[in-house]
Amino acid sequence: MIKLNLGRNCLKLIIRTYGIKEIFIPYYSCKTIWKAAREENCEIKFYHIDNNFMPAGEFPQDAFVLYINYFGLFTHNCKILAKKYKNLITDNTHAFYAPNFGIASFNSLRKFFPVQNGAYLYIKKEPEQAFETDSLKLETADIQGNYELFKSNELTLNNEPIKLISPGVEAHMSKINFEEDKTHRIKVFNEYCGQFGSHNLIKLPELNGNIPYCYPLCTNNKEIIQKLSNKTILRLWDDIPESFPEHEFVYNVAALPLIKGTKILRQ
Repeated sequence: MIKLNLGRNCLKLIIRTYGIKEIFIPYYSCKTIWKAAREENCEIKFYHIDNNFMPAGEFPQDAFVLYINYFGLFTHNCKILAKKYKNLITDNTHAFYAPNFGIASFNSLRKFFPVQNGAYLYIKKEPEQAFETDSLKLETADIQGNYELFKSNELTLNNEPIKLISPGVEAHMSKINFEEDKTHRIKVFNEYCGQFGSHNLIKLPELNGNIPYCYPLCTNNKEIIQKLSNKTILRLWDDIPESFPEHEFVYNVAALPLIKGTKILRQ
């Protein structure tokens, strides 16, 4: 395991370490991932996903394939794909607690915890490069409950080079009660399932040991939409063209947070 400053920089280091010239990335993904690959002069081949959040087509057996463990709920998909493709790379930025599959996987600490940055890279081939330790200082008070602050920090992080995780983030992570965090996330997620399950256009799998990042809600219910419109709620990658099959079930997904201290949305 290598502790770096950002998830996108984990991907950059994976590309460098394996000398990847071409990578398959899902259309339904964060643009920072696309940017990271292109900055490493790696050609992107985009692919669609189906209603089960699995790749909609097949890849060459030796292809480098990036798969996202969406919402932290699709670890089973990762396991299937790792058996099928020897060069699978798993993006666990939504799945901090998930096991690692493929030649490399990485997560994002700030997606789950109130830290300014940080990511854990699990890679089977040892990188040859050495990097300096991060010393960036960002405002982090209530970062997960403040979307404007989150966006401001995002802009600051846009051009950060690959660095090792900062001592401050390391110190904060050592104080976190992970079992308490997992228990709380499962509790709130199940509550949302009870409230919104019948209205959600996304068919979510059973948890089966998964620890979710959020409760992804996509609905046509006007009453729920009205409540959502009055709140500042993180929305995941919503720029999917209407002609794409993903559009119907992922467009404008509201990521209802599961962290402690966040007011729970009620129907």
